[in-house]
Amino acid sequence: MLDRLKKILPTNQRSVPSQNRPSSSDNSSRPQNKAQSGWIGVDLDGTLAECTKWKGLDHIGKPIPLMKKRVLEWIEAKYTVKIVTARASVPKGIPPVKAWLAKNDFPDLEVTNQKDFNMIELWDDRAIQVITNTGKPVIRPSLTSNPQSPFLIEEKANETFVRPESGKKTIKTN
Repeated sequence: MLDRLKKILPTNQRSVPSQNRPSSSDNSSRPQNKAQSGWIGVDLDGTLAECTKWKGLDHIGKPIPLMKKRVLEWIEAKYTVKIVTARASVPKGIPPVKAWLAKNDFPDLEVTNQKDFNMIELWDDRAIQVITNTGKPVIRPSLTSNPQSPFLIEEKANETFVRPESGKKTIKTN
């Protein structure tokens, strides 16, 4: 898996050139290992932890085994991983996430609700992938991957949606 990840995330092509990168005295967004460029964002609820009925900031579901393994392998391979969660939009939302990480044998990862220019990619159960510079969403054959937001009236089935496994274009079905 790590070899495949390294092919997908080549460090020399995915980093933002230093002249285009915003200057900052905050080094928290810098890679922990200079051999790796950028960071991988991982959503918490529904991606790294089971999503349950909302019971407050202090309640977080059980770790999802496949994502836990994936995140720990990335960390072992010296990738910087950050937890990207709406819980971090309020200061009191961060300590429960940090406690959950420690309780579930993760290292002390940064918890944020923001992307920056060094983010390589985001793993999130709610995200819809969009093909760069086109506005066209990539739709996978899954009920959970279809956008919940309304489509544009002018969107046409044969021009807008792309299924990556076949290269064919498609449209959301209800």
